[in-house]
Amino acid sequence: MTKPSHESMLELLSADGPDPDHAEAMMLYGRLVGTWDISNRYRSSGGKWRTAAGEWRFGWVLGGRAVQDVLFCPEFHDRFPGTTVRMYDVTTGLWRITWISPKLPSYFTQTGRSDGAGGMIQEGVDSEGTRSRWTFTDVTPASFHWQGFSATPDGEFELFQEMHATRR
Repeated sequence: MTKPSHESMLELLSADGPDPDHAEAMMLYGRLVGTWDISNRYRSSGGKWRTAAGEWRFGWVLGGRAVQDVLFCPEFHDRFPGTTVRMYDVTTGLWRITWISPKLPSYFTQTGRSDGAGGMIQEGVDSEGTRSRWTFTDVTPASFHWQGFSATPDGEFELFQEMHATRR
């Protein structure tokens, strides 16, 4: 039997900042670290658009080699949050991204990169294999705009959710 550690799992997970060896690259998503108030607009399963206020928290994790967030909208899906882990892949220069929300349930895997205009673009698939695209645009130190798209049967991307975020 091993001796119990005094450090909690969350203490081991968190990091004080980006890994110094890759600090510049880490700032693509690292600039989002902090707490954001969000206005969330999403399409329900019946196709009707709904809105909900929420909170989005980003932080450094895993030795500063990843940025993790927790998205929480109390009016959305019985108050159960979701989380995204964005890991910088030093071998490719891309970001490996996983979103999970066990209550929905929802699961996405994506690859992220700069969009070349100051924002970020993430592309991948959901748990059913449907292509997805998420974008962060109009990114400033005080705000950003996020949009989530899902591929339709004809292959075109259709908006299913968007959030406007303001830093606290």
